[in-house]
Amino acid sequence: MNEDSSSGPALAAFAGCTIRARSLPDFFLQLTARLAEGEKGIIFAHHNLHSLYLVQTDEQVRRFYQTSCECYIDGMGALWALRVAGVETAGMQRFSFMDCLPEFLTMAERASLRVFYLGGSPASVERARHWLGESWPELAIGLHHGYASNSGRVIEQINAFAPDLLLVGLGMPLQEQWILEHRDALTAGIILQAGGTLDYYSGEQAQPPASWSRLGAAWLYRLLHDPGRLWRRYLLTPWCLLGPLFRLRLALSKEAPR
Repeated sequence: MNEDSSSGPALAAFAGCTIRARSLPDFFLQLTARLAEGEKGIIFAHHNLHSLYLVQTDEQVRRFYQTSCECYIDGMGALWALRVAGVETAGMQRFSFMDCLPEFLTMAERASLRVFYLGGSPASVERARHWLGESWPELAIGLHHGYASNSGRVIEQINAFAPDLLLVGLGMPLQEQWILEHRDALTAGIILQAGGTLDYYSGEQAQPPASWSRLGAAWLYRLLHDPGRLWRRYLLTPWCLLGPLFRLRLALSKEAPR
């Protein structure tokens, strides 16, 4: 299990892996540094409220985070939850592919990295091909929708493309389970979670305005536009986390120097 020296083993046990205070540019530099070392199959994860909940309740998700080399904060809810638990969050920043995918792809294009995105509906993928080709003409990017029944063929396509960065956007916890199951068969350099990112940028789902995201209210925008799918995640999950957060607070208080 990974541990973060700034927050101790209690946070690592709670969240599954190290959580680093990083901005998107810092995070991208970390990715390129690891790629330069020639490593394969490295998992960089992210945390939001839903993933913090799943780490407590789903053994496969817990193993996924324990396998990850480190995490960044994807949702403001996760940042607030860690503060409630007494975790030192000074310097921690929140960023999400849902907000910053264009910036991330621009960085990848400038660095001449190869990107493969697995996920989204077949319609999303077809719409995205046009958008990506117009906006990042020099970027080597491959796409495959997330509804394939034969993972073996998908893995063959991914490996033939030889991506530096593989974004898996199957939603939680399916994407974590898929990565764990197929990681050893993949030749990608770095593997990242992407959730429903492509569906939002292709117009399949309502994308929160940047102003809502800056205020930490992107979850509310998504809930208002898709209540049937998201109400449990956004209205019940925070309450289910109160017990684990309280126990984390107690554990951190015991570790604090007297």
